[in-house]
Amino acid sequence: MRICVDTTILLDILKDEFRSFQDKLYTALARKETLVAPSVVLAELLPQFKGNSKLLGEFLGEHKIEIEPLDEDSVIAASQAWMRYLKRKTKVKCPQCGSKLNLKKHFLSDFYIGGFASAKCSAILTRDRGIYTKYFPSLVGYEDCLPNNKTSPTGSTGSTG
Repeated sequence: MRICVDTTILLDILKDEFRSFQDKLYTALARKETLVAPSVVLAELLPQFKGNSKLLGEFLGEHKIEIEPLDEDSVIAASQAWMRYLKRKTKVKCPQCGSKLNLKKHFLSDFYIGGFASAKCSAILTRDRGIYTKYFPSLVGYEDCLPNNKTSPTGSTGSTG
């Protein structure tokens, strides 16, 4: 099975937080799943390694995660979800001038990861549940990491993305 690994899981490993989500990655490794992440994950992780791309590469290699570029299908899927998000986002009133401002709770990089997962992978491994369940409802969550979405790998009820 081809699994997209979200940045949140890798941060959990680096910071030794959210052990149950770390365990899902180690389960995937034990099952010899194919672990991939879009290049935007590389950009999000690099600050954790103080810009040292060699150390980051070693970390990803130790965890058998391949970085892949975003392709056109992934970017289109991300853009479609991003446009839905932009239509729904909350407006807040500026306390100083009274203008209505858009309140963003998500970053475009989250949508790139979701687009990549939906276009190129069988499942996603993430701790960031809100964006993927709301904007990528067909995504399969690896080891039940997405509540109310399809599950995988045993008893899989979803498509392969």
